[in-house]
Amino acid sequence: MRICFYGTDAEITRLCERPVLALLGPRRSQPVLTFELFNIRVTTAPYGSLFRLCADPTEVEGSNRD
Repeated sequence: MRICFYGTDAEITRLCERPVLALLGPRRSQPVLTFELFNIRVTTAPYGSLFRLCADPTEVEGSNRD
């Protein structure tokens, strides 16, 4: 699976500095899963001044699963 984020230079830089992503469930009872981003690639998006970050997520061992 490959994920992509679109954002400004500052937003993409912030993502690259902390390559761990936490996905929160829609309800409090659902688990939080954490992923580490690998094969990060940043390109200019076709939407003007935005950039696109694409990466391969890998689930981090010890993610909060019930």
